[in-house]
Amino acid sequence: MTVIDAKVHIWGAEAPERSWPPGGAALAHRPTPLGKDELLQEMDAAGVDRAIIVPPSWEGDRNDLALEAALLHPERFAVMGRLAIERPESRSLVDTWKCQPGMLGVRLTFHRGAYRTWLTDGTADWFWAAAECAGIAVMVFAPGLLLQIAAVAARHPGLRLVLDHLALSGDIKDAALGPALTPVLALAHYPNTEELDFLSDIDTTWIMGRGIAEWLGWPL
Repeated sequence: MTVIDAKVHIWGAEAPERSWPPGGAALAHRPTPLGKDELLQEMDAAGVDRAIIVPPSWEGDRNDLALEAALLHPERFAVMGRLAIERPESRSLVDTWKCQPGMLGVRLTFHRGAYRTWLTDGTADWFWAAAECAGIAVMVFAPGLLLQIAAVAARHPGLRLVLDHLALSGDIKDAALGPALTPVLALAHYPNTEELDFLSDIDTTWIMGRGIAEWLGWPL
């Protein structure tokens, strides 16, 4: 059985030649960077065969460390990269996005600040059709914005969507989880989302790795 971690971060230290967006340092998961070598050690210790690297938002829209890790260890790493959809020059990158070795798709965040408005102010509108046409899978983190994501799924039935963190904010837990998941499960009737309403021994291999590998096009 192949075990795949569907989303991990690696990042480098902030430096003058590698500046972070304002406030980025306060968002990092720990004060010291986490690189590919340490991640490999942790994966080996935990029995994880593969990991999909998602560059963290606190570093800005850069994919260099993730792509380097995938290039050096293609059997262990692949990437869902960041794309600055608010920048006009990004539109020319979509058609060749998956030509980058190790790149599986795009990860977008709509969870704080100006990012949250992009689903409603037209900023992201161009991207969905472009990604659907190019066959690019898209991870989205959009807590509290499920109606907007549902509208995207309805308009673009050929777009592969992954809801990061089940579209839930980090402060939802315990008894609040059940009600919060109700609108998430309602998305299952769209052809580009999926709900598992059963589990079996055979399904274990799909849940632990094969499902994400096939959905994102990373052959085992």
